Amino acid sequence: MRIQPKLPLLVFLIFAFIFHSSSAFAKGNEDLRVDFNATPSQEVIVKPVEGNAKASLDFNIIPSGEVKETSRPPIDVVFVFDKSGSMNSTNNKLQNAKNGLTSAVQFFEKNKQRNDRFSLITFSSDVETIVPLSNDLDAIKTSMLHTTANGGTNYTDPLRAAKNMLKNSPNEKYIVFLTDGQPMIATAIEKVKKEVCTRYWLVFCSETGVVESDEQVVYDYQNRYSYNKWLHKIYSTDNSKLKSLFIPSAFSMDGTSFNPGWYNPGDLETNSQQMQALIKQKGLEVSKELYNAKITMHTLGYGEGDLDDRYLQMLAQQTSGSFIKASEGSVSDAFEKLANKLNSVKLDGEVVVPLPANVTVDRNQYKVVNNFVYLPFSTVFEVGQGAPSPITVSLPVEFTTKGTYTFNNLKIQYKSAEETAWRYTNTKSVTIQVKDDAPASVTGKLELNKNKQELFNLIIEQGEDTNSFTGKYQLEFGGLENPNANGNVTDIIIYQPLPEGVDIADNTNVSIENVDGQRTAVMKLTQKVGFDKGKFSQPTLSANMKMKAVWAINNVKMPQPRVSYIDSRFGTKVISNLTPDQSELSAKVRTRKYYSQKEYAYDGYSNGVIKKVRFSGQGETTLAVLEAGGSSRYPNKAVKELVAGTTRLSITYKDGSTSELSFIPDLTVKDTVTKNTLEDGASIPNEAEFSLSNGVPGQDVTYQYRILNEDEPIDGWKSINLEEWKALDMFGKNEVQVKASGGFALDDYIIGKSVWIEGDDLIRVPSIIELYVGETKTFDIDVFPFGKPNNNYRVSVTPGDDLLLNSVYTQTISSKENKITGISPGIDVVKVETKNGKYEKYIQVIVKSRVVKLESMDFDQSKYTLLLEGDDFDIVSNLIFNPTNATNQNIKSVTDTGNGVVDIVKEDGQWKVIPEKSGVTTITVTSDENPDIKARAIFEVVSEEDEDSDTEDGSIDGRW
Repeated sequence: MRIQPKLPLLVFLIFAFIFHSSSAFAKGNEDLRVDFNATPSQEVIVKPVEGNAKASLDFNIIPSGEVKETSRPPIDVVFVFDKSGSMNSTNNKLQNAKNGLTSAVQFFEKNKQRNDRFSLITFSSDVETIVPLSNDLDAIKTSMLHTTANGGTNYTDPLRAAKNMLKNSPNEKYIVFLTDGQPMIATAIEKVKKEVCTRYWLVFCSETGVVESDEQVVYDYQNRYSYNKWLHKIYSTDNSKLKSLFIPSAFSMDGTSFNPGWYNPGDLETNSQQMQALIKQKGLEVSKELYNAKITMHTLGYGEGDLDDRYLQMLAQQTSGSFIKASEGSVSDAFEKLANKLNSVKLDGEVVVPLPANVTVDRNQYKVVNNFVYLPFSTVFEVGQGAPSPITVSLPVEFTTKGTYTFNNLKIQYKSAEETAWRYTNTKSVTIQVKDDAPASVTGKLELNKNKQELFNLIIEQGEDTNSFTGKYQLEFGGLENPNANGNVTDIIIYQPLPEGVDIADNTNVSIENVDGQRTAVMKLTQKVGFDKGKFSQPTLSANMKMKAVWAINNVKMPQPRVSYIDSRFGTKVISNLTPDQSELSAKVRTRKYYSQKEYAYDGYSNGVIKKVRFSGQGETTLAVLEAGGSSRYPNKAVKELVAGTTRLSITYKDGSTSELSFIPDLTVKDTVTKNTLEDGASIPNEAEFSLSNGVPGQDVTYQYRILNEDEPIDGWKSINLEEWKALDMFGKNEVQVKASGGFALDDYIIGKSVWIEGDDLIRVPSIIELYVGETKTFDIDVFPFGKPNNNYRVSVTPGDDLLLNSVYTQTISSKENKITGISPGIDVVKVETKNGKYEKYIQVIVKSRVVKLESMDFDQSKYTLLLEGDDFDIVSNLIFNPTNATNQNIKSVTDTGNGVVDIVKEDGQWKVIPEKSGVTTITVTSDENPDIKARAIFEVVSEEDEDSDTEDGSIDGRW
């Protein structure tokens, strides 16, 4: 037994870390998957007597999963921009293209990540400008400002320059290639034979020889104009004389075929078709170089000039990229659509096809390793768009002998940019029989053509036919190897599966049926195509089907169509696949509205995004964007219908659910005390407040308000933020007006609500004020809004029943310093009213005199005993006055019985009683207020001896 050596622990941990890291890095996209179906173009085909039997394997690749938010690796993007002379064919053609590229740059300014890099290459006959890769996009915008159009069209040099720029990049690598014409110049390193001097005589070449080497060769389709025609040229950059040019592989382009071998450049130069085919082939070779360098190229055909859409599509597809055809009016939309793709999550994959024995493919066109064919594809998951549209990839195959061929273990390997290892689908198989004779073959393709709008920019608008397009089915009849075959092909039916969001339009000979569980447009053709002696009476047949987008769709591809028919010789139905069109269909929903004599449009997209567009001349400017998916209010659902009202946009989605987008904010008014929400025109007896509870969607929206009051000047417009509360604190009618600007707001559109603040308690004052003559009292007048300085009132004093004004009102600084001063006894009425006279309150003012009449007085005892040797007795301090606050408490006179017991004196205004001798007397005090008011008491004067005896007798007289 062989003993395996143990791995060191460190090595094991390193492997474990690498595996864990790569798995964790890809975790975010692990739910993004693909599956596939594989079918033969025709299950039974005929082997020609001479040549190979031909068919194709068709793979319908079905992505699944969705991306909720952008999570992509860093990207490098090189914009390759055609500035050839044809860009000046119309006044605005070049400028529109520059604007389109600028819009893509602006998109990335908003969505770029820290390690993203961008570059620009402009070209005509040669590479003109190269802006280095950088995260700063300003250099590209600056370069575009100074770009002018001139020269020819060379695809190969700028694409190779872009490849060289990206070759060492660790990022995901992209090229966005814009052109408005076919390539007219190409360069390549070719194997050539050229004549060179072997001997010189002085300065002249005396002998030449033929040398074989690799040289840079230029193919120039329109080298110069002479004798009313363009002359083509193939030459080496060192101006040496080319004798022969070697073409290493067979290829066919636009009906022109080349076999491997040596060619005379002079002969090629005289044939325009061959020159154009060679130039295009060199472009395809560069696109293969891009794919091998893991660079994806998206091509953008611009304008209605000399474009080869199919060729640009081939260039893109060879790198797993896409092609978009844009007019001058839609080039900005095209750039934005491509920018969205680059900003999304991409799955790259390959269909792996093991080739059975006796089966061949074009190895010049397809990647073949150890008899396995690898068909590249790429699918892009855009945020909020759900799963991408299915993809059809076809592999033409040829069979060298008859027999039954089963392609086993067909599978797909795929991964995202974050993953280091392939993921695989389950394997499947396809069988094709190759026989001496079989039913005639019907092959062909679907070609999608625009009606009024570009296919990537269909518009669903009520009353307009801008959402339709035409599918042209081009059928080709063949497969008759028997020279004596006679009969006809009948019951020709085209089956076109319809993707979600696409329906037929105005086709009387087309029905919608469920075929194999899929909604399918079925077109029955009435023609019979006959054949006699092995030849068809007509080799081709075409049919058109008008289709339309019924809700917003994004990058949808038409599924592969099929055709069924009956060969009268066999009498059984035969089904064949047709080649699908690879164009991507996108549609938006649009509604128009006029505001203030300006035309606007609202566009709805397949991910629920809503845009506001302003029309100006022939152009459109996007004013606002609502990004969907942030809340359930605006979901990531395809828009089906938009209706623009005066103040809001009604949105209907493909599933029938609805939403509304308001062009104006929601104004809420509440009672400050109860916090109840008030209806427009409500009346309350206290302060109110208002706020903007819901704003207008869009970026950079601002809000302003003002308050109109019937008794106050109009406030100017002031700023307010969402959910910021402002007070309404003026009585009477208050109208709050609000307007918004920016985003989806209707500029200068004013909304308002009114609230009446009124009632009996809008003025708060004391009900009674009492004061004496000459006294001043301060009192509060609190007029709504309460508790705040407010002089919106006036005060008047009116006499009472005596018809005399007994008080004076003064106001100093504020309502807290109102003063009333008494001037004479009496009662006045103070009237406090608002300045508009609507609300009033009354205060009763009582002014009292300061004289209090004495009603009575008395001694505090009835009898007093004074010691003869004692102190003097103070009269006033022993008197009781009623009332105690009587104004006049003066004594007019004090008298006794006149028996000499006491002496009554007045010293310093004070009345005193002085004992003189023992005895008893009665003292009478008369009031100065009224002589009838008197106080009397008995006074007994005793000596100390008498006092002792009195005390012993228990006398209870008052003692002093």
